[in-house]
Amino acid sequence: MSGLSAVEVEVLDRLDLERIVADTAELIRARGENPGETEAATVEVLASLCERAGAQVTLTEVAPGRHNLLAQLGSGDGPALLFLGHSDVVPAGAGWLGAPFEPRLVNGMLIGRGAVDMKGGLAAVVAAMSAVHAERPEIRLALLCTVDEEDTATGALRYIADAPTARELRAEGDPAPYSACIVAEPTGLDTVVACRGATNLIITLRGAAAHAGNPADGANAITAAAIAVQAIEDDARRIAQLSAAVPGLIGTGSWNVGMIAGGHGTSIVAEECTLYVDRRVLPDEEPEEILDEVLARIRSAIAGSEMLNGDRVTVTGHLDMAMPGFLTPPDSAVPAAAVRAVEDAGGTSNIGGWSAACEGGFIARHHEVPVVILGPGDIKTQAHQPEERVQVADLLLAARAYALIALRLQEVSR
Repeated sequence: MSGLSAVEVEVLDRLDLERIVADTAELIRARGENPGETEAATVEVLASLCERAGAQVTLTEVAPGRHNLLAQLGSGDGPALLFLGHSDVVPAGAGWLGAPFEPRLVNGMLIGRGAVDMKGGLAAVVAAMSAVHAERPEIRLALLCTVDEEDTATGALRYIADAPTARELRAEGDPAPYSACIVAEPTGLDTVVACRGATNLIITLRGAAAHAGNPADGANAITAAAIAVQAIEDDARRIAQLSAAVPGLIGTGSWNVGMIAGGHGTSIVAEECTLYVDRRVLPDEEPEEILDEVLARIRSAIAGSEMLNGDRVTVTGHLDMAMPGFLTPPDSAVPAAAVRAVEDAGGTSNIGGWSAACEGGFIARHHEVPVVILGPGDIKTQAHQPEERVQVADLLLAARAYALIALRLQEVSR
């Protein structure tokens, strides 16, 4: 870290690992399982941490007990650097060696639900913002923490419903609020510049009820659903072949049928069956077009099948949630600053893509700013599972990197 400037050294010296670990632990204890609970306690703790750093905190109610948090620092002009996170965690589930919301330190790892996704990232962001603000109070920084990220993204949707778009601001001659966005999700401190989006579709097949003794009198919606699932699987194979033919940071989209509900009993021909489907999307794909295309495929598959009374089946669907993906040019300024910041903080960072989804796509599309995902811990091996854990050394490394990014992007934007 010999290439650091004097102010960078002063900022990094302000970072306290014990404080970051203690803040992460306090956030873990605040729970916030989703579904099942609200994020109220987590947001209360996070607001206190941000106010301790000197930030102005604004809470926006999304639903009872569920508030988005926006913390802002800096007295200067120009756009702020935005950090993005979420306050909810997935349900703890079984398989823990201790209480999931009572954090434990074991061999340099902090264990608890939310340690890596993403209470640790939030604590590191607050620490970095506080340290930068103490030395360079003019630098504008912001943290947006949304509710319901782990389910249907109602927090992010509420935020973009309220915030003017980049196009609207340009039309009014108003300045952009942000210059870039750093999503503090766990990436092993790699710099993720490409992320698929996630679209949840609900597809309903309606047939006609009849007595099971006379199935020809009805049209079995469960049978139609089986044909629909196969049509979706066929399309999954098609787009997987495209991925092999056109390699990239995030490949192509993918399908998963996650849940099926239908029928009333074994002696009744099912009149209705519903599929709950996940479709991972590329940044340039439109969820509405995907929905229209899959409905057409399913209708065609049923029409071409030998299903009894298939002509009496109707197929409808709607989007339950659509989280866009994003792509930031890998050779542009923000990814370069992130990679160098991690290296100068004492770690390593590779440019890459992400197979999961995050809310960075909302920010990229709404504010038209470059977005990267960069955070402590690993999404694949540590998040959403028993004994969720994060290396405490990585929490400090993340805070150091965030602070350097904030200092250096401020210099670039001058």
